[in-house]
Amino acid sequence: SQHSELLYDAVFADKVASHRIETGGSAEVKLGDLVLVGDNPLGKGGSGTSGLKGKSVKLIDENDLKEGKYNITDVVLPLAGSKIRYPGGSAGDLFDELLKKDGISKAAFAQIGKIDREIALGGDYRKLICKPSDVTWTSLQYKDPLEPLLQTDLMKVNGIDIAATTLSDDGATAITDEDTLFGMVIGFSLPPSSYATIALRELTKRPTSSDYQSKLGLTRAKKE
Repeated sequence: SQHSELLYDAVFADKVASHRIETGGSAEVKLGDLVLVGDNPLGKGGSGTSGLKGKSVKLIDENDLKEGKYNITDVVLPLAGSKIRYPGGSAGDLFDELLKKDGISKAAFAQIGKIDREIALGGDYRKLICKPSDVTWTSLQYKDPLEPLLQTDLMKVNGIDIAATTLSDDGATAITDEDTLFGMVIGFSLPPSSYATIALRELTKRPTSSDYQSKLGLTRAKKE
């Protein structure tokens, strides 16, 4: 199915992304990286969301590195298909190795489309590192672990405010008794095909797996 193909592509790209970070780091553009140089919006020939239409890439060469024109957030990795370019260097080699391991070649994607258009894969590009925008955060203190820290639409309609208290940046408004709980409400925007759970994992440096989350408990303020 199309869903299975996209899932396979995502797992495939994740393996290459991990390799690129391990070998090339997460701070700088490297020789052989692919960078996104064009991503047209819907009204100018683009797809409007995720999709290959309207996107263009280039392979980083020595001149690009000298000019310092691109940064790590411009780097993309391809989702395998018949209409995309592949990176150079060891990341590009890994694509070949993974395809070969599954008995697939790059040329096979074009052949698949000729046999059955329903399962044709043109490919796409995914950012190696995505930087969130519109980032906001608010520190709160509250008592009841089940109370909402954000005002729901129903609460707004009924004129009900949240019970949690906003903390000042220096923590001067904090009341640290044994029943106090502290929380943080974080807001940000991400482009298509990006996931908030992964952004939170990188921010908190904690796993997002259900197994880990199920073992977490409440930690209240210690009374001095």
